[in-house]
Amino acid sequence: MALAAVSAGWVARSEGSDQKRSTRAEVVAQLPRVLSQARMRADLLALERIADRAGGSRAAGTTGYRASVAHVRSELERAGYTPRVVGFPFVLYRESVEKGMQIAPTRRDLRVEALDYSPPTPKGGLRARVVAADDGCEPGDFDGVRGFIALARRGTCFFAVKARNAANSGAIALLVFNAEPGLFDGTLGDPQASPIPVAGIDGAVGPELATASGSIVELELETSRQRSTSQNVIADTQPGARRVLLVGAHLDSVLVGPGINDNATGVAALLEIARVARKRYPDLSVRFAFWGAEELGLFGSSAYAKGADRSRIVGYLNFDVLGSPSRERTVYKGGPFAARWLGYFERRGLRATQIDIGGRSDHFPFERIGIPTGGLFAGDYACYHRVCDRLESIDLAAFDQLARAAAFGVASFAPIQR
Repeated sequence: MALAAVSAGWVARSEGSDQKRSTRAEVVAQLPRVLSQARMRADLLALERIADRAGGSRAAGTTGYRASVAHVRSELERAGYTPRVVGFPFVLYRESVEKGMQIAPTRRDLRVEALDYSPPTPKGGLRARVVAADDGCEPGDFDGVRGFIALARRGTCFFAVKARNAANSGAIALLVFNAEPGLFDGTLGDPQASPIPVAGIDGAVGPELATASGSIVELELETSRQRSTSQNVIADTQPGARRVLLVGAHLDSVLVGPGINDNATGVAALLEIARVARKRYPDLSVRFAFWGAEELGLFGSSAYAKGADRSRIVGYLNFDVLGSPSRERTVYKGGPFAARWLGYFERRGLRATQIDIGGRSDHFPFERIGIPTGGLFAGDYACYHRVCDRLESIDLAAFDQLARAAAFGVASFAPIQR
């Protein structure tokens, strides 16, 4: 395999050069060690401040996202790169009204959060009895929901699958409750994914609605969609190289929060690896990609994958959520990269496991076109897709460990070219 071929061997001296080139083994040993914690944390803080100045978000289509693009571009230029900011189309989605109320058997306000790309309710909202449907991942979960509001537990399958099953069974709307107390921000992933309104509700309220007899809910959502453009930022250590390792992290946040663990951590790790690779290991052939509109449905990475030359990309590594307090160290399951990463953690006395991440992040468009993929993930956390996803919610020690593991992956798998 091409991956095996580029993972071994010496980096020869350039003709006429007295500078000794590092061996592959030296690059693999050194690159993870020389990352600067201070610079990575400075990037995290910079992205948090960008969100704070932009109303609390760095979502695609916002001033916070545009400022995030400017920050990444500036840092890459400072490191000696010539970054490209590449536009792509996506569908901008916004909510203007999100109201919920339980009117029977008790009366109370319900906090609701429309899932991205949810259609609106009819003007003035809708009212119906709530019928529980387990996790909603099988069509049979929605028996008896015709004409009612279906209620499903979050998890197991994509929101779009739940919505499609509910709509096909005749539900007039779908509520999804979180696995833990609090609201969440999620996406249907496609503007055409659901013909019925879909909203998330508080994880503490969902089980109560599911078990109460005769629960009746009023739901009103006003949402809009608009064609727009966002941007990816791309930079190469060796522009024009015949073979390249593509590594990426999504740059956008959800609309409700600053997205520091998800995914300023991945961005900060990639920026630091890019700085060190440019300065100390220029023979590594790496393309760094900072993707836009991931949270709405992998728009940036999908747009890039459509035009990618598969013959030149030896693999894609994805870094999405690297600083969770759970201190889970998980490696994307399958592909040619997992075993090397598991060995890296084992040699350091750190427990790591594999995870089937499915189609939930930016590796997926590349996996679908046959490019080998891998990645790292630090596990779930309480502030996921919430306003509290800030620097203080990150486990910086866990982040340092996974950032260095990301650097190990780059050093191990990137082609070496003079």
